[in-house]
Amino acid sequence: MRKLSILLSIYTLLLLTGCASTCMEYRSATTAARSEKNLKRAEEWGLKALESPECDPVNDGRAPYFLATEVYLKQKNYAKMAEMLDVAEERNIDQLLETPFKLGDTPITTIGEGVLAFRDQEWVKIFNNAVDLIQKDKIENAKEKIEIAILLHPSKGENYSTLAAIHLKNEDMDAAVATANRGLEADDTNSMLYELKADVSLQRDDLDLARDLYLKSIEYSDDPGPIMRKLLFVYIDMGDNQRAIDYANELLNKYPNDANLYYNVGVLYQRLAKDIQIRSKENFNRLNEMDSPPEALISQVYSDFREVRKYANNAKDFFYEASDLEKDKNLDTKHAISEMKSAMDQMDDIFIPSIRKIAKSAGVELN
Repeated sequence: MRKLSILLSIYTLLLLTGCASTCMEYRSATTAARSEKNLKRAEEWGLKALESPECDPVNDGRAPYFLATEVYLKQKNYAKMAEMLDVAEERNIDQLLETPFKLGDTPITTIGEGVLAFRDQEWVKIFNNAVDLIQKDKIENAKEKIEIAILLHPSKGENYSTLAAIHLKNEDMDAAVATANRGLEADDTNSMLYELKADVSLQRDDLDLARDLYLKSIEYSDDPGPIMRKLLFVYIDMGDNQRAIDYANELLNKYPNDANLYYNVGVLYQRLAKDIQIRSKENFNRLNEMDSPPEALISQVYSDFREVRKYANNAKDFFYEASDLEKDKNLDTKHAISEMKSAMDQMDDIFIPSIRKIAKSAGVELN
């Protein structure tokens, strides 16, 4: 019974490590790299080990891991390095490393853990290099570095958002969207990339698509507030005023102390007031040109003027709330309050009394 237990333990170990021994090709490759410092010879033997039946190419990830981390990394051949890291992962992520190591306080003991550690380590260096190049306005060089970063760590969203930002700066919307799509293929929960695509859709006046993409971005965001504010204005631009108002109230319940949000909701009501004001003044001018103005038009203009006043008053109140929450005095908020007060005064002193007079002359009773 004890012999059976020992045999089972050995069998389990073999499954985890692929094989306790190493093949001749692999030993020759490691000797060439570690003792002889001959990377060309190490690569030749490593490639042989990659395919040799004696090296168990189906289950043993040591040869591709070695090529990636001890040959191609030192040669700075990142395309080959990325390829070999992929092969190592495909073969056996649970296989134990020949030489475990620590990343900070985290022990790295398996090929899967080792691959991720090397991806992270080299990605940071290359991505930071790309950022430095962008700051030096060496954009084409930066784009090349980002493509290398994508090869090494395709799931990093920063790769795609940074590259897409370069395209947006160059006003190449199609390239920006294509880059975002590449990123979403690697990680379909990347909030920033959905937001980027929504921003482009908004610029193209595709409001339905912008709405859907902002909703996706909000779903996966750790900080959805700024995106929700963008969505609010999509609802406004779509003319879905009631949805915009309902959504504004939802936002205020979530972020009751956000001065910017109060200001933006004030802008919502301000825009609603102005839109109705333009239409109502046009209809009011038409009424003044008629000898016998119709009752329906008189009632509509009166109702519109009252709506203008209501929305202007709502806007004023939200601007006041924003002003109370703002740490520094904002001239834009002060001007917006003044503008809404003026709109209300116009309704109270000029337009509502005038439409009442027209209604009285026409024998129309207003509610």
